[in-house]
Amino acid sequence: MRPRSGPSPVAVGVASVVLVLAGCASGPSSADDRAAENLTAALDEAASGVEVATLVVRLVDDDRTTTPVADVTLRDALQDVGGAHDRLALDVPVQSEHDARDRALTAVADATRAVADARSWVNGVSPSTAAQVDEALRAAADAIESVTAELGG
Repeated sequence: MRPRSGPSPVAVGVASVVLVLAGCASGPSSADDRAAENLTAALDEAASGVEVATLVVRLVDDDRTTTPVADVTLRDALQDVGGAHDRLALDVPVQSEHDARDRALTAVADATRAVADARSWVNGVSPSTAAQVDEALRAAADAIESVTAELGG
């Protein structure tokens, strides 16, 4: 049997892990210096979901669409708002933008509740009236718009 030349597979594996970890330690930070831009993009996504939900509620209230169509559309709107929440929660803004992110998270959480209630209302299982659902969606849209304006968006 011929003797092996070169490093052992274990040594190569350990060296690879050390290099990867060293790259992580000296590589870019998770903190993003484009925080306002990232927050604004997520807020725009949430605002879009709220706008769709508002339109759907008004169409249902005017008897201009069916419950199944409204339900599917509101489910999609919830995914937009939920996606915005995920983006905000996963973002690691620079320290000066943490308060803005907290306000954005609060606004998007309110929007999530409003769109979820709109979906429940469309399906006939919410104690809210059409006017209450519409008001909650309007308030959510206003809160998102306010935080977006603070960020310069």
